Amino acid sequence: MAREQLGICAEANLHGSYLLFNALEGHERVLRYKLARLPQLFDRLAEHFSEAMLTGVVAVGSTFWDLLYPDARPAGLTAFADHSTDDIDLAPVPLDILIQIRSDRQDVNVIASLQVQQLLQGHVELQEHLQGFRYLDGRNLSGFIDAPYCPKGRAKRQAALVDAAQQPVFAAGSYVYLQRLSFDAPAWQQLSLSEQEEIMGYDKVSGKRLADGLILPDSHLAVMQPDIESPMAVVQQNMPFCLLPQQGLIELSYAANPAALALQLANRLGQAQNNGYDLLLNYCRIELSAAFFAPSISFLELSAQV
Repeated sequence: MAREQLGICAEANLHGSYLLFNALEGHERVLRYKLARLPQLFDRLAEHFSEAMLTGVVAVGSTFWDLLYPDARPAGLTAFADHSTDDIDLAPVPLDILIQIRSDRQDVNVIASLQVQQLLQGHVELQEHLQGFRYLDGRNLSGFIDAPYCPKGRAKRQAALVDAAQQPVFAAGSYVYLQRLSFDAPAWQQLSLSEQEEIMGYDKVSGKRLADGLILPDSHLAVMQPDIESPMAVVQQNMPFCLLPQQGLIELSYAANPAALALQLANRLGQAQNNGYDLLLNYCRIELSAAFFAPSISFLELSAQV
């Protein structure tokens, strides 16, 4: 049975680090070996700093996949589609490798990030190092609970991990969308509580969905979860970031089916339903978008032998 990367379905942590790399040309064989060692590195640190609850995820960019693993490609893995509109720029960026590190100790994240950098040094170039944090009781900087519609418990694994019956080679892997959004806090804070709740589609304190008569068709909740009976099969691991004066949200979405990610994005842009785009995007600017696939540990290890 394929072993999934534990960070995909892990519970929320206090701190997140996201390392974005591009590979140097001709280093694919070495990188296959190096990437296969990263889960062991995370396991060793998680055991040594057991109270930190550290997990990690290794994901390979959609445009880099065929160079790194030319013998097999996850079905439906494509580059982040540039569906930018006159109002919304998705800012797609070609990135080769994403390393996600989360724990309850920032110093442990730093140690893990330094060790990842040391292991991959000479074979990659670091493009960005993003850092997120848990805000209050799992809220984003709007003050609302972040993604209360996200699957939980057993449903989380079903939504995030590829089924072995559908793709045996890529079982327990996950399709990944990464986006970084800056947030216009001053403009948001000028809104009344009722205006904010109309935009979000749920109660600011409890995170409960507004009554049907009050929820707008292009509210954030309505576009992210249009069908109450059949929730969107996407697991979100979002974290706020703040580097004054800039602040915002790092959105990391995992899915067993790439179509779920594409549909959720289309919903947000108002391209899949008879409604406008996500009202929350009036207060956000997308600065980075990229698509990846996070293979199972088993796949990483087997591919390192080639």
